[in-house]
Amino acid sequence: MKILHELSWLWETLGIALVAAAVCMACTALIGKAAKKKLSKKLLAVIGAAAFVGAILAVILIARTPMPL
Repeated sequence: MKILHELSWLWETLGIALVAAAVCMACTALIGKAAKKKLSKKLLAVIGAAAFVGAILAVILIARTPMPL
């Protein structure tokens, strides 16, 4: 049980990254729909993967920043 508690930050980070990737993919699809362009599934997958990696990096950078007292 102790190991699950120690890895809880990992699950939170993955959850945040997945939500951010889903939001980016939804925004991309809406922008493509507004521009009346058909986006391929491959392009949406690449955008989702890039958003996922970017969100993980952002969470890591934010976590490393010390909080002001």
